[in-house]
Amino acid sequence: MKIKKILVLNILLLLVLFMAGLNSFAQEIEVSEEDIEKAMAAYKSGIDLTRSKAYDNAISAFQKALSFNPNMTDALYNIAAIYISQKKYDEAYNTYVKIIALNPHDYDSILQAAKISYNRKNYALAMKYLKYIPYDYENYATVQQLSRDAKEMMDAQVNKIERAKVTTANNNKRVLIDKFNSPAGMVVDSEGNMYVASYSDNAIIKLDNSKNKTNFVKDYLLEGPVGLAIDNYDNLYVANYDANNILKVTKAGQVSVFMDKVSHPYFLYIKDDVLYISEQGNDVVMTYNLKNSK
Repeated sequence: MKIKKILVLNILLLLVLFMAGLNSFAQEIEVSEEDIEKAMAAYKSGIDLTRSKAYDNAISAFQKALSFNPNMTDALYNIAAIYISQKKYDEAYNTYVKIIALNPHDYDSILQAAKISYNRKNYALAMKYLKYIPYDYENYATVQQLSRDAKEMMDAQVNKIERAKVTTANNNKRVLIDKFNSPAGMVVDSEGNMYVASYSDNAIIKLDNSKNKTNFVKDYLLEGPVGLAIDNYDNLYVANYDANNILKVTKAGQVSVFMDKVSHPYFLYIKDDVLYISEQGNDVVMTYNLKNSK
């Protein structure tokens, strides 16, 4: 009997897939041609039941198809569509998660998961999904609008929290410098200019002494910037979390990959020409002598 190999991903690894840039944690299993035929028969039954509006029975038929062929995403699509029509959004979301686990490049399902997350008011999760949809996706205009809406709602949440806080500690008041989208690391250069990593915008924001805010770096190499550090020559180093590397940005704004194959770098610190790096992917802290790069 001929055997067809398919890929199945553990759904529980979905969040790990996000943090690892949707890498494959696939595990091969074997599905016989006989089981594939049984899956198709059950799938066709599910289609007929859907047309007859026997939705619960249709879902059971699609689930039976999946029991024979777990990689049958068409069955999952139909289950999700039924749940959406019934306004069972939690069940629909879990179904889209299964599809994404099987195919991390199924951008239609990623968009649907983002929409449901947005409607659940989990704007951060919605933006995390949207981040993995490429520019050439046919419905990218929808992605952009949803991303803008999610950012706006996140900002509104932050503003609400800030207004609710009354901050006094040892008679010292906190002073709001400015607003940033998903601010992470920040440093100040020798001239007093502040640089802030904007994780969600994939940008490094510059705030000069006159409080003028500009995009200092908005480059395709930036993928989830978090930690920042600056050396004695005002060269900026960026922990590029999602790209697993360290970037170097000159005072003039020229960007290059300084160190590659760093598993989820997070915090950076420079002292005496030594760059300290916390590497979350490997749970280590390492150093690099910057004199070696001069």
